[in-house]
Amino acid sequence: MSQKKYHNIDGSSSLYAELLPAGSGFGDIKSISISNTSNTNNTLIALNLYNDSRQETFQLLSKVTIPTGVTMIIDDQALLSFDNSRKGFGLFAEVDSNTTCDVLINTL
Repeated sequence: MSQKKYHNIDGSSSLYAELLPAGSGFGDIKSISISNTSNTNNTLIALNLYNDSRQETFQLLSKVTIPTGVTMIIDDQALLSFDNSRKGFGLFAEVDSNTTCDVLINTL
């Protein structure tokens, strides 16, 4: 199943974005890049893992502020290694209402 690796997130239209649904079998994630694309506002973002069958949520990144013109790269393999099978976890972004950012997911 083909998955979108690039996401343009605009907090004015939705505060939550599904980056990788559970069951997508996306493979091993090498890194996640989060770029603030706003000309004036900081980006406030959290990354969460969610397991629907067990109703469990875990935070990978807890409401981090990324200044205008800055890109944050997460490449810690221990942090990015999770079960993305059908019974595993989905990856979601949570942003504030004035956030605009690009999220790029790089797999091995």
